[in-house]
Parts: sequence; C-alpha cells; structure tokens
Amino acid sequence: MIRERGLDSWLPTYLRQIPKRHNLRRLRRRQLTHILFLVCDHYEPRHGVRRPEDAAARVRAWHSGYRQLQEDNQARYGLRPLHTWFYPPHHGLEFLPAIAAMAYDGLGEVELHYHHQGDTEESLRINMRKALADFRSAGLLLQAGDPPVTRFGFIHGDWALDNSAHGKFCGVNSELSLLEELGCWGDLTMPSSNECQTRKINSIYYAVDDPKAPKSHDWGEDARVGASDAPGLLMIQGPIGLNFGAPRYPRIENASLTSLNWGRADRIRTWLDCHVHVRARPEWLFIKLHTHGAIEEDFDALFGDKARTMHRTLAEQFNDGKRYRLHYVTARQAYNLVRAAEAGMGGDPSPYLDYALGKQATAYYCLDARHRLECCTAERLEIRSIDPGTQSLLKLGYLGLKSVRGPLRSCIVDVQRSLLEIELHGDRGELTLEGNVGSLKTTVGAAVRSRADGAITLACDGPITLNF
Repeated sequence: MIRERGLDSWLPTYLRQIPKRHNLRRLRRRQLTHILFLVCDHYEPRHGVRRPEDAAARVRAWHSGYRQLQEDNQARYGLRPLHTWFYPPHHGLEFLPAIAAMAYDGLGEVELHYHHQGDTEESLRINMRKALADFRSAGLLLQAGDPPVTRFGFIHGDWALDNSAHGKFCGVNSELSLLEELGCWGDLTMPSSNECQTRKINSIYYAVDDPKAPKSHDWGEDARVGASDAPGLLMIQGPIGLNFGAPRYPRIENASLTSLNWGRADRIRTWLDCHVHVRARPEWLFIKLHTHGAIEEDFDALFGDKARTMHRTLAEQFNDGKRYRLHYVTARQAYNLVRAAEAGMGGDPSPYLDYALGKQATAYYCLDARHRLECCTAERLEIRSIDPGTQSLLKLGYLGLKSVRGPLRSCIVDVQRSLLEIELHGDRGELTLEGNVGSLKTTVGAAVRSRADGAITLACDGPITLNF
C-alpha cells in the first residue's frame, strides 16, 4: 500500500511541512486570501462506453449540464465556475469541434492530455506533433494572435510524466524538454498519490530536465516573487495531504473530484491548508483539482447536486470579501497568475488573467470542420482550407454576427473595414447568417433569398463580400 499510494514519496515531505502549514494558516487569519480555484479534467468520453453513440451523448450532456450550472451559480452568487478539459487525442478527433464549442460558449478552455507507452524521444516527438496539428485543425491549443501560436498545458496519461512509472506508460526520460520544445507552458499532472507521485508536493515550481534519468520533476526550484526567469518546465500541483476532518475516519487527500469523493466542506478546508502558492505571495492560494469527468457516474460532482453543494459552500463560506475572495480560473489563467506573481503583481488577481499568455483562439470563434487558422485577433479572423461538406457552422462574435452556415471554403472577418469575405466550395451555394443582420448594408456576389428576425439567407454565386 505504501508504494501504491506513493506514501514513501510524499508523506515525509508532508510531515516536515507541518510547521510551515501552521504558520501559513495563522497568516490567513490576518489577511484577505484570494482563492484561485481550477478543475483540470482528464476528459475521456469513450471511457467504458458500451455503444459508440454513448461518447457523443456524454459530450452533449456536458455542454448543457455545465452551462446550466454556470447560469445558476451566476444568478445565485455572482460567480461563474470554469472548467479545463485536458483532452486525449486517442479518444477521438471527431469530438474536438464539440469541445471547442464548449470553450467558445464560455464554459472553460481546452488543453492536452496525452497517453503513450514504449516511446523513444523521436517517436514521441513525431506523434505529438501530429496530435498538435490535429488540435490546431479544430482551432485548439492556439494562443490567439497574428499568426496564432501553439501553446498548451499538459497532463500525462496514467500520471507517468517523464517516465516516472518505472518504464510503464511513457519510456522517455527527456519528456520535459520535449514538451517545452513543442510549446507546452506547464504541466498539471500532480498529485497522483501513486508510484508516480513526486517528493515535492503542494508546490508551484520549475523542473529542469535530466535526459539521462526519469522523473526529473521529483524536485525543483519554487516559483517565487522576483524570479521570473527560472529554467525548466513549470509545474502547478494540486493539494495532497491528510484530511483528519473527513467523515468516519482520516483519509488521504489527493485533489481528485468524483461523485464518491466530492467537494465536501471538510475537503475544501484541507485544500486550503495545503496552501499551494507562489513563494512570497501566500495571499494568492491555488486549489487545482483533477477529475475524470466525462463518465456519467461523476457528473454529479461536476454539474449535479453535489457540485452545486460544493459551489454553494465556496460562495457562502469562502467569498466574504474580508477573509476570502473566490476566483474561478482555467489552467491557462492559473499559469498567467503564477507569472504575474513572479513579476511582483499583487492585490486583486483579476486584472492578470491574460498576463503572459493571451486568450485562446476559441474565445473568438469555433468551426465544426477541419480548417487552417491564419489569424485570430479581436480585429481580424482569417480561416482557410475548410474541409468540404454540404454545410459548415462557424460561430463567431464579430460585427454583431452569431453564426454563418453553408459550404464554407474560407472566411475572413475584418472589423476595421466592417466586412465579411467568404469563399464557397463550388460555384454556387446558400449561406445563412444569424445575429445583427439588420446592419448588413451591401452584398457582392449574393442575393437575399429570405429574411427572418435575426437571420438572413443568401443565394451566393462564387466568392461574396458582405459589408456591415
């Protein structure tokens, strides 16, 4: 059991930190603590499915269920929970557009969860580059910009980051360096509370890769105020420890969120007492949880009654504005707050959510067909090489539009010039635009076929230009 729960790795560190936790708990009583709450989901919709259609049904249930949770929480407490889906490509590329749509609708953001085994550095590089290309073709793992740039957070499959499972589920001792090379801004795998568990716990730190040895992240240099140029890959850990306030008997706390072990009040207090923070900025306290939330049995802990109870407890007991202020953040936003703290920023963390790494492209659009994103900013969107199909649905937030549907081949939105340029697959086609279509002034290459409240259908002959 000692090896199975990783006790030999983390328990000695946890016991040595008892005085530190005691002092930080006393400090919390004298100051306002900003709680930065993030849920990192190892999102695997095909896990244990009996029928092929079950996976798609899970994704649909998530979209509607989590949106309702958000709306209810906003109405009751003025707070909007956020989620981060770490999606593994082997669970199906066909789900990427649906997950991108959840991100576009403001439910959270998408990062990378990756399972592999028996790889070499070169085979892993090849396979991950392909996976990243597949995500890019859905507009994912891209920092918005001109051009967009691949940046992503990472969670390793089976916890085996940097070959830490004694050769199983990985095989690559140089994985940390490879992740940095490919655009990874940080790892959020820990804690595991198993054989992969690191000695360093309840920390935000930098791990310098040793390509000749596994588990280079077993220890590292703490992120700290005034030190923003530390070498290595950033590690953002969740809380791990002992919960003596659990029902019936003390339990190991490993930050897992399930319907059997959900976000009870006693667990929230334990998460706080682990006090994960950037050194010298203890008033910004990070609570990073993990879950395998795509399976029905854990829906209750993520957007069911148990989730609502957890969020009610957080809002009523840990958001009074005097001792605590609660902030729901995504993994990317947590990274930005780490970098802001390192740079000496303090006080309210809200202005620094996009401090070092800008918004993801899904903040501006989503498209349900494979494509190549050339530009994505608040002023311009340029999409090329859209896969042919009878209809593609492009959701966007430019010029008062909500969506464009049709046989799209390419699309350019220029806010400064107030125009929308579209190229179709084929010589002729039909487009349906929804949103503020009343501001449409002129069309070139298209004629109005029908008009309804908030929507317009155009008959198109070749490339078209719409002026708003």
